[in-house]
Amino acid sequence: MSTVFLIRHGQASFGSDQYDRLSPTGHRQAELLARHFAALNLVFDAVYCGSLDRQRDTVKPLYRMDNDHRVACPEPVYTDRFDEYDSRAVWEHYLPILQRQKPHLSDDIKQLPADKKAFQRLFEAVMIAWISKPEPARGLPVWGDFVKRVRSGLQTIIREQGRGKKVAVFTSGGPIAVIVQQALNLTADADTLGLSWQIMNAAVTRIQYNGRQLTLQVFNDVTHLELMKDRTLLTYR
Repeated sequence: MSTVFLIRHGQASFGSDQYDRLSPTGHRQAELLARHFAALNLVFDAVYCGSLDRQRDTVKPLYRMDNDHRVACPEPVYTDRFDEYDSRAVWEHYLPILQRQKPHLSDDIKQLPADKKAFQRLFEAVMIAWISKPEPARGLPVWGDFVKRVRSGLQTIIREQGRGKKVAVFTSGGPIAVIVQQALNLTADADTLGLSWQIMNAAVTRIQYNGRQLTLQVFNDVTHLELMKDRTLLTYR
């Protein structure tokens, strides 16, 4: 059996013009995660990382610590197969449509960007509208293609690493949910999206694989953050 550690990036800069960068809290979460792995004396046989800035910045602390505290692992392999879907493009296309179809959403729109709960309600509605359209507007990503991309990335890891390995993958909530969906044989894409919204920043999900199947071992573990007894470290976006 091999174990894949699926790590969601630290908190990004929600509400800013440059979302794809870690916030100060996100940097702290990434540092705590690296120290946690070092304290466990983890030895990773391979490290993969998405190409987004927030993912790349979350992996960096693994290599910044001094030799006495550094996690034993090779240099990361960067691949866009573990990038998040283009939520901005989906949002910009579907929000005006939903506003026309469901006028009651206007109250939530007025609360943006300050009200995170209003944003989440709108975001859920937009994403569900997206996945329910097998062929969205030209130029938009397709949910099914996103799923295929992520699963292809996982299959590459399985093929390249084989059995008996520990592999770290620094990615985002969407790709983690897609892999958990595969491990649990979930059939509803809406359930997979709902699962992704429960994954916390810098959380660790572990799956195991052999030649036949994937098995979910641990989901959404943030013990390394909870030990700090600082609730501001427990974030979803």
